[in-house]
Amino acid sequence: MQPERKQLCAAFNKLRKLFIHGIFIKFDQLWTLNLIEAAPSVETFDVEMFEHPCLEGDEERIRCFGAQRVEPSWKIPGFTSCQKWQLKEFQFGGFRPLLDHHLLFASTVMGRAPDLKTVLLTDGQYPCKGCEAMIPIPPPVGGFFPRDRDTQEAIVKQLREIGQSSAQIIFRGGSTHPSRATWSCIY
Repeated sequence: MQPERKQLCAAFNKLRKLFIHGIFIKFDQLWTLNLIEAAPSVETFDVEMFEHPCLEGDEERIRCFGAQRVEPSWKIPGFTSCQKWQLKEFQFGGFRPLLDHHLLFASTVMGRAPDLKTVLLTDGQYPCKGCEAMIPIPPPVGGFFPRDRDTQEAIVKQLREIGQSSAQIIFRGGSTHPSRATWSCIY
């Protein structure tokens, strides 16, 4: 996908929800903001990272997923809209605070969305059977999702300072996996 600028604005003009899933965990996410700029009426923005250690170095299996690892090259602020963002809810699945580009992305979204009410940070998808079968299971890229209160509070402070936002920030862990419980912490 290339930045079509004005064509995107016309096509996305009335879009209310934007979901972008399957972004490789090591890639920068700022390119996705070009889509929000093209669709300032989006109220819900959901981004989900993709991480499967079982696929590392296995280009054949990556192709089976129908994926290619090509990092988008759009730059910010190369494409800016003069319209105010209407974004009210931002969901970031696979958030890893030790990856600087994850903190930058989350704080940038928060800073550009004056009406933002809720930021939901989740640990993302749980490993597939191939990942679980790896011995030892490698740690996630960018460290583990923050589960303790002190770490979460430090991240909230960073996001609020950089993003200049008072949106409610929710950390949610767990999944629909039967052996794992779901929990939330709200700030």
